Amino acid sequence: MSAVLTARELARHYSVSRGLLQPSAQVRALNGVSFELEAGKTLAVVGESGCGKSTLARALTLIEEPSSGSLQIAGQEVAGASKAQRKQLRRDVQMVFQNPYASLNPRQKIGDQLAEPLLINTALSRSERRERVQAMMQQVGLRPEHYQRYPHMFSGGQRQRIALARAMMLQPKVLVADEPTSALDVSIQAQVLNLFMDLQEEFNTGYVFISHNLSVVRHVADDVLVMYLGRAVEIGASDLIYQRPLHPYTQALLSATPTIHPDPSKPKIKLSGELPNPLAPPSGCAFHQRCPHANERCRQEAPSLRLLDGRQVACHHVEQIHA
Repeated sequence: MSAVLTARELARHYSVSRGLLQPSAQVRALNGVSFELEAGKTLAVVGESGCGKSTLARALTLIEEPSSGSLQIAGQEVAGASKAQRKQLRRDVQMVFQNPYASLNPRQKIGDQLAEPLLINTALSRSERRERVQAMMQQVGLRPEHYQRYPHMFSGGQRQRIALARAMMLQPKVLVADEPTSALDVSIQAQVLNLFMDLQEEFNTGYVFISHNLSVVRHVADDVLVMYLGRAVEIGASDLIYQRPLHPYTQALLSATPTIHPDPSKPKIKLSGELPNPLAPPSGCAFHQRCPHANERCRQEAPSLRLLDGRQVACHHVEQIHA
């Protein structure tokens, strides 16, 4: 199966002012991330706040230009693409944001907002657009009378259904979802997640699913990308990573996931310290200041991703740790 999204050493750096007469600093928010996403599959991106997840989402949806690296959407390289090609690429990648109310126009009726992608990107007539919108509304569980209503007249779960319907109007090849259920009640989260999965099955869309909720990730993801300070530290099949995490950071993340029936054979891993300052990242492995297995090599040499036990992991000592 061919990849609908391919990233190779994707990076996004920001120049930050440090005050009068001070040289500007550079924040490497995204620092060389590589992965492939196949049609109909879900790649979950997880990690602490500040690890680069949302920066990755903005790069994938062409909201921001990558500083370096390669990004291909359905085989088309983004760098060097013409204006017409970029317009098509933007049709192929859509996004669902964390806060559905903030992503909707409060002064525009829902029907008009859902029809807008069709108005901009297709030659459909007004009646054809309305028919397409009503069909999509039915698919996401909205009633016909909702067409003439405004965003403030809906609940949070309904607004996220509207946002998902708008993202899927053009039947994109890739959908990037940035914390799409974190603002919803727990009782509504399952309904919205099931809707995501139903639409994926129907349209064969590839999902990049960004979340802090590792229980949700386990439910929806085919593959998991674990990020730390702008880099990938472990990438692999969801089942493999959840059953046997290899990187010390992945182990700590999963051990912090609340469970109804905790396993006493798997003790909680407590990390000391905070995420390093991105303006002054540590030398060597970015995780070495918090890692219980770090040594001098970790402080001097940054590990590269390498294939081990069916997944890619960036750690110098992973074999010894799991021996």
